[in-house]
Amino acid sequence: MKKITFLLIAIITLCFSFSAKAQCDYTLEMNDSWGDGWNGGTMDVLVDGVVVLDEATFTAGNQATLTFTVSDGQDVTTMHSLDGTFPGEMSYRILDALGAEVGAGDPGADITTGTITASCPACSIPAATYNVVSNCPVDTDFTIEVVISDIGTASGVTISDDQGTAVSSGLTAGTYSYGAYVNGTPVVISVTNDDDGSCTTSSSSLTFDAGCPPVNDDFANAISVACAENVTGDTTNATLDEETAPGGGGADVDAPNVWYFYDSAVEGAGDITLNLCPSNYDTSLLVYTGTSGSLTFVAGNDDNNAACGGCCQSSLTFQANGTDTYYISIEGFNAGSVGMYDMTVTCVPPVAAPANDLCIDAEELTLTVTANGTTVGATQTGAQEQPTCDPFGVIADVWYSVDLTLASNDLSVITTITDTSDQANVAVYPSCVADEASSLGCSDANGGETLVVNALPAGTYFIRVWSDGNAPAPPAGRIEGGFTITVDATLSVDSLENENAFTYYPNPVKNELTLNSQKDIQNVSVFNMLGQEVLKTAPNATNSVINMDTLSQGAYFVQVTIGNVVETVRVIKQ
Repeated sequence: MKKITFLLIAIITLCFSFSAKAQCDYTLEMNDSWGDGWNGGTMDVLVDGVVVLDEATFTAGNQATLTFTVSDGQDVTTMHSLDGTFPGEMSYRILDALGAEVGAGDPGADITTGTITASCPACSIPAATYNVVSNCPVDTDFTIEVVISDIGTASGVTISDDQGTAVSSGLTAGTYSYGAYVNGTPVVISVTNDDDGSCTTSSSSLTFDAGCPPVNDDFANAISVACAENVTGDTTNATLDEETAPGGGGADVDAPNVWYFYDSAVEGAGDITLNLCPSNYDTSLLVYTGTSGSLTFVAGNDDNNAACGGCCQSSLTFQANGTDTYYISIEGFNAGSVGMYDMTVTCVPPVAAPANDLCIDAEELTLTVTANGTTVGATQTGAQEQPTCDPFGVIADVWYSVDLTLASNDLSVITTITDTSDQANVAVYPSCVADEASSLGCSDANGGETLVVNALPAGTYFIRVWSDGNAPAPPAGRIEGGFTITVDATLSVDSLENENAFTYYPNPVKNELTLNSQKDIQNVSVFNMLGQEVLKTAPNATNSVINMDTLSQGAYFVQVTIGNVVETVRVIKQ
């Protein structure tokens, strides 16, 4: 009897081991109607009283899903927390292994014992994930990549969609592509067990409804442009490329851009005008030579109001040498400036640069002797910054030098327009390599200029004469042209005829500049490097303290009037 009983027990145990409860994955689907997640609210999911999802939540969006494993017959319950705000926005559902809803609630209504009894299908549910793949830049369609990772005991699986695409059956684990679908179309993909159609899994609604970046979005995909060609496009979906490239001409690489190139070895040398005036947004233009990550600035423009007849489109002219390839970046004023652009390329035969195009080739002037000059064909010296009084746009500049021999010189520079140009602007520098912080004077009245720089010690000084280096929309042509230049120097007058007649300290100055004189100081004016008066006082005393604490760091000119004598000194504010 004991033997029989033992054998029966063994048989029962063996049978039980072969009929072990089936396992499958259930899904917790958490939803938020506002779209900002559960705002700190959480919930637990329990299986037979044991927590399997602890303090589940999500922080952004409309929906999140989590899976948990159940066996046949197990009891599924939930517990919620109202720690979050706006509980009325929050809800959840429990989905079985086939995606059917078996329970639902919200943070105010738990699912209690006896509501959900787990039941797993006898067949194998395929395991699959789905990836949306854009066809950009070929077109705006998209495909869906179906990655089947496990088909269980099924002999194969079938992929189908809700768009009528032909099904694919008898598939094993692997990656499959479905589509293409029209941009914006919502698509649901299903993967079904070939042996039992009730065992299927489906994707959520998948789509791609974003615009494609332009074909020439990146430097590497720049499109060729030729003389007399017009190109149009849209930067709305463009990205920012080559953002470390140098800026210039009032423009810098800080907005979504597209790229073109002009091959001067094919198209030829000359003055190349790029005109964006018909564009419908605030544009910028930059031209480079070089390679990706190592571009050399050639020309740039932010706004060319003269060429375009108003703000805020761009137009510039650069000189192609007949050898290099020039890369053109079309972008906006800032990261938010995007839209439709319209660019026309105009080419005219090359104009030789003047002999004094570069500062190192400056033409020497003789005091009181008028010299003829021109900015036609001139370029902007590559390493030289924009003049302080003309910080935007491309300029065409030429250079002169003058030797001053007096102990203290009042230098005057006079330019006069002689032909097509309406500009012969002037700036004075202590050397060719000086940056704009060292500029001694600058005049940009857009006509013939008269610039006086006082109290210069003996030495050689360099004079920059320029006009805007932009060509207006054809057929207006270039606005560079001829001019005359005359320089003169007179001895700076000292009212007491000795070095101690007027003193100032400290220089550089941090807060206060002290002025001392043996006669009353009538007026003191402080000018910034743009020639703007930023301080003025009338001490009428031999000693005066000028409070410069509120001024920004940089160079300033301090003009002091003593009797009938006006002295100007340069002071650095720290």
